[in-house]
Amino acid sequence: MTQPYGKRGGRPAGVLGARRALALAGSLALASLAVAGCGSSHKATTATIDRTAPAISKSEFVRKANAICAKGNAKNKAAGAKLGAEPSEAQVVAFVKHTEVPAVQAQINALKALGAPAGDEAKVARMLTLAQAGVNAVKAQPTIVTSGANVFARFARVAHPYGLISCAPTS
Repeated sequence: MTQPYGKRGGRPAGVLGARRALALAGSLALASLAVAGCGSSHKATTATIDRTAPAISKSEFVRKANAICAKGNAKNKAAGAKLGAEPSEAQVVAFVKHTEVPAVQAQINALKALGAPAGDEAKVARMLTLAQAGVNAVKAQPTIVTSGANVFARFARVAHPYGLISCAPTS
C-alpha cells in the first residue's frame, strides 16, 4: 500500500523522495514499474532494436550497455543532488518529469541503437520493452518514485542475469 506523501520511517518524505528520485536516476530501467508489482495498466509496445546496427557480440553489447547506464547514473546522481535534502513533492515531480524521464529515455534509445547480439534479439527487445513500460508509467504518475515500489524489478530479473549490472543497479 502506498503511503501518502508525508513522514515515513521518522524522516520527512522529501528526503525519501530525493532518494527515490536518485534511485530512479540510477538506471536505464524504470523498468516495469507498476507492471512489476502495482498492477498498472501501462503497457509498452515491443521495443524495436536497430537492426541496421553493425553486428555486436554479447560481450561487447554488455560492455557498451553497462557504460551507457553507468554514465547516465553518474549524470542523474549529480542532477539529483541539486534537489537538496528535503525537496517538496512538486520539486520531485518536476525533477522526474524534466530530468529523469528524458535521461532514462535517452539511455533506452542508446541501448536500442546498439542493436542486439545474434540470437538474443528477443531477449534484448524484452529488456527494452520493460524499460519503456516503466518510463511510460512514470510519465503518467511521477510520484511513483516516492511510493516505495521497486520500479526496476522486472527489468532487473531479465537484465542482470544477462550481464547488465549497471542498469537498475539497486534492484
